[in-house]
Amino acid sequence: MPLNKKEAEELLRREELVYVATTIPDGSPHVAPVWFVYYKGKIYFETDKTTVKFTNIQKKNKIALCFSGKEAYLIEGKVRWWTEDKAPIPFRKLLWKKYRKDMDDSFITEKTYIFEVIPEKTMSWHYGGDWD
Repeated sequence: MPLNKKEAEELLRREELVYVATTIPDGSPHVAPVWFVYYKGKIYFETDKTTVKFTNIQKKNKIALCFSGKEAYLIEGKVRWWTEDKAPIPFRKLLWKKYRKDMDDSFITEKTYIFEVIPEKTMSWHYGGDWD
């Protein structure tokens, strides 16, 4: 059974990592866990412009995100991106608020880009009835 809107939003608020999938030029998948923020109904994440993720997104702006546990939420779509100083949200401040003791300002440099997810397709479901 799919998650309802409230369940999906709660999942996005509590999860700490999202798995971002991109495609390398030979068609092979590339998946990496990243920190993200859910802010005003949108999902944002960051990566350095020297990463495989960034190179893949530049070449083919298609991604998939996976949030999962007992509830799973998948998003396929595209992204738009900015440098931190041009981003439409206070991304670093939001990371500090969410990740507190694990956050370090060195995670965001002049090579960092902030990405806003543009969903094109979503899927969700609940696993098993009572696992507890």
